[in-house]
Amino acid sequence: MRKVIFASATSLAALLSATGAAAQSADESAGSTVDTPQPEEIIVTAERRSSSIQDTPLAISVLDGDTLRQGGNQGLTELAQQVPSLSFAQSFGIAQIFIRGVGNNFFSPGGDPGVATYADGVYLSDQEATAVAFLDLERIEVLRGPQGALYGRNATGGAVNFVSAAPTDTLEGRVGVQFGDFGRVQGDAMLSGPLGGGITARASAQYRKLSGFTRNELAGTAGARKRGDAEDSFAGRLQIAVPVGDGRLLLSANGYTQDDAGPALKILADPFPQPAELLFGVKPSTAERSFKSQGAENRRDVWSVTGRLEQPLGAAELVITADTRGSDRLITYDQDGTERTVSTTTLDTDSTQSSVEAYLKGASGPLDWLVGGTWLRFRQSRTTLVDGLLPGAFLNPALPVTFPFPFAFAGGGTVTTEALAGYADGKLALSEKFALRIGGRYSDDTKRASEFLTFLAPTVTGQQRDSWGEWSGKAGIDFTPSQDLLLYASVARGFKSGALNVGAFTPPVDPEINVTIEAGARLSGRGWTFNLTGYSSDYSDLQIVQVGPISQILANAASARINGIEVEASVRPAPGLTIGLSGSWMDAEFGSFVSTDQRRAFQAFDVSGNRLPLTSRWQGTLSAQYRADLAGGSRLDLNGSMQMRSEYFFTEFNTADARQEGFVRFDLGAVWTSADEHWAVNIFARNLTDRRVLSSLAVVSPLLGSVRVASLEPPRHFGIGVERRF
Repeated sequence: MRKVIFASATSLAALLSATGAAAQSADESAGSTVDTPQPEEIIVTAERRSSSIQDTPLAISVLDGDTLRQGGNQGLTELAQQVPSLSFAQSFGIAQIFIRGVGNNFFSPGGDPGVATYADGVYLSDQEATAVAFLDLERIEVLRGPQGALYGRNATGGAVNFVSAAPTDTLEGRVGVQFGDFGRVQGDAMLSGPLGGGITARASAQYRKLSGFTRNELAGTAGARKRGDAEDSFAGRLQIAVPVGDGRLLLSANGYTQDDAGPALKILADPFPQPAELLFGVKPSTAERSFKSQGAENRRDVWSVTGRLEQPLGAAELVITADTRGSDRLITYDQDGTERTVSTTTLDTDSTQSSVEAYLKGASGPLDWLVGGTWLRFRQSRTTLVDGLLPGAFLNPALPVTFPFPFAFAGGGTVTTEALAGYADGKLALSEKFALRIGGRYSDDTKRASEFLTFLAPTVTGQQRDSWGEWSGKAGIDFTPSQDLLLYASVARGFKSGALNVGAFTPPVDPEINVTIEAGARLSGRGWTFNLTGYSSDYSDLQIVQVGPISQILANAASARINGIEVEASVRPAPGLTIGLSGSWMDAEFGSFVSTDQRRAFQAFDVSGNRLPLTSRWQGTLSAQYRADLAGGSRLDLNGSMQMRSEYFFTEFNTADARQEGFVRFDLGAVWTSADEHWAVNIFARNLTDRRVLSSLAVVSPLLGSVRVASLEPPRHFGIGVERRF
């Protein structure tokens, strides 16, 4: 399979390069006068150095911050709609990013994601706070595949880097407001410019309010909210850049606060009776866009302070980033989804993180090099509370099933992670056309946890501790036969830290290792680009969530094999018109793995050969943008996209009760910009055909009936905004 991927990637790249060159030559010889402009150059910092995306030998995608804002920014959902091989879920409001089949559906303290997320170069350990980094962005860089050298631990599937817009040397600002259906109101403001003495600053703020996409059938009763999937949040950021010698010190303070009804956690109907039906004869709502909730609460506060020093040292540059941050999150929801008080769940989580990273980079003749080290301390605590009633027969066969047995469950604990790492990365030019790349990192992680559990017995407490040390890295070769063609191949090893299943009183989980062989091609011509990647990944000790008698259990699957092909292309066939395509084919299967399914009488099933959760065999987006110059110098930008995705499953069993069927979805938008670019008006329409798509699905404890708790992606919705720039 690997030979097929490499041969296909290289052959197709060479064929397309020759075809593109021939077409261009033919146009020139024919004396064509059609002005087909070159695509705008995109600069990325994925390798801790600035480079054009077409000159970067990585599987990388970039999303523009202004485009996201004007298109009715849907947060991390945007990544899944535009990036090959990426999917996104949000269980209980906790972000879960998957790239090439690898991510994390374990959202308890003690576990780590498989896709590393960074905000301006700072690693985000807290998955509770990942989805709140969308304020005043310049761009989002998504790196696919293991990034073990430069990004380190927990980047086995890839890495996502949020890059904030920086302070400017000239005065500029922006004030905007957006309105839409479902009670949508959003306000954005930014002011940037010099303060004197070479000091520059940038202040950004955003307010978002949404009444909610999902109707609550119990609205009007005491404590019940009118709608779910609501949002009421405010975010702010202040950046100050101070010259230090020939370099600069960038100081940044961020804050985010949210207080609303939170996600609509819909309890899906089941063919077998759930506890609420056994006790009182009531069932969850079966309506597509409504649910039953007697009460919901979602409060979140996130803050951070970051300092980044960039200081030239002769021909080299020293970069030091120091950061401290924290978050506090409380979510309460109706666990049974009926009009009776049968089960209510509360997750109360708080975390703090401190980190320091320093690296030195430079060039010595044909060698471009970088060496660095990191230290991180992350502490997270969570208490899970479940109160309600159980059918008596669930606990004692002598009791009737209609007997309401009151219960209270409390579990959780605190886990502290200490992580150290040293790394080096370099590019050696062997000739004008060939370059060798190699990078490596050694990571040392230690996790300590205290845990507790209270359920129908006195509280049980315990302590856990474990450490893991692993190498990760990447080696590859680049071949640039012409200015418009880059071919590359690499082998990479990724390391995801081991885990402590806090509150479950189970043994530590081994680290997850991913070894990926990859080959790719980046081509560009006059008015077009074409990027192709083929890869094959071997995973050992893949971490996967299973559901135990009363809580989640994280376990190691024996192995998994993932093969895939990714493509990103754009072409400008006529002035003003750009057509884009991004897509992927992925074969992601478990190796030897036996798992117990609580929804099928706790039988053990061999799931070898089953598809990994949240992986579609096919997914892609076809888009078109058209820019029209209007009378008086203003312009109109029209855009539309069609997202396609084949079926995917939410558990390793690949059963119909945890499946999302394939779908096609359409989005449209338009932006009018005045001649002086001081005014802009934007409109957008998302999910035009109103497709119902499950974004997440989790199976809860069998004591609570093994019910399926699901979240839906937004329905069809519209918005219009106006922006004043200066």
